[in-house]
Amino acid sequence: MSRREERKEAFKLLFSSTFGINNFSDDVSKFTKEIFTGVNENILIIDDLIKKNIRNWKFERISRIAKSAMRMGIYEVIKEEIPAPVAINEAVEMAKIFGSEEEANYVQAVLTSVANSYKEYIKQNNFIVK
Repeated sequence: MSRREERKEAFKLLFSSTFGINNFSDDVSKFTKEIFTGVNENILIIDDLIKKNIRNWKFERISRIAKSAMRMGIYEVIKEEIPAPVAINEAVEMAKIFGSEEEANYVQAVLTSVANSYKEYIKQNNFIVK
């Protein structure tokens, strides 16, 4: 399974969890599990980064698709195992596949802003990314 396919699986799990549905099983790949658990372990940091980087919009009004893609992308950005542009592109692709071009554009704008500001935010708040 390709990394993109594994990200699709992680996205589906994250999206389902926004409805309170837990479809997580031990059958998922190590990479899918890492993204899903990483987002959940860092959800407070991730959601705060979203809130600090959205403009003229309320967090509660962001679609579940866009929010799931942003969460996944931000986790990969702050984890720093792949370059931020790659993490952003992959999250944007998830928003395109499961949502709309408009959502994908919004995801890209927010994640680009996060990528430019997250290091200072994490340093100021003494966060440790799990």
